[in-house]
Amino acid sequence: MPPDSGYGQGYAYFGMAASFTVAILLFGALGWVVDGWLHTRPLVAIAGAFLGGFAGFMNIYYRVQKDTADKGGKRRGQ
Repeated sequence: MPPDSGYGQGYAYFGMAASFTVAILLFGALGWVVDGWLHTRPLVAIAGAFLGGFAGFMNIYYRVQKDTADKGGKRRGQ
């Protein structure tokens, strides 16, 4: 997780939220462009937005896993 105190913690959380949002918008926009080429609007744009959401979520998930391990936390099942 982000640092334990100060403004750094808020900025780190904001950064994670911003990367999640950008991933959804970027993949959705890329899907919108592909839809324009394939004339299938909005199918690929919707799929791109879901893929971006999944990618953003996994980014947050792996960051939390890394930060938890750095603090000496144990993973489930170990």
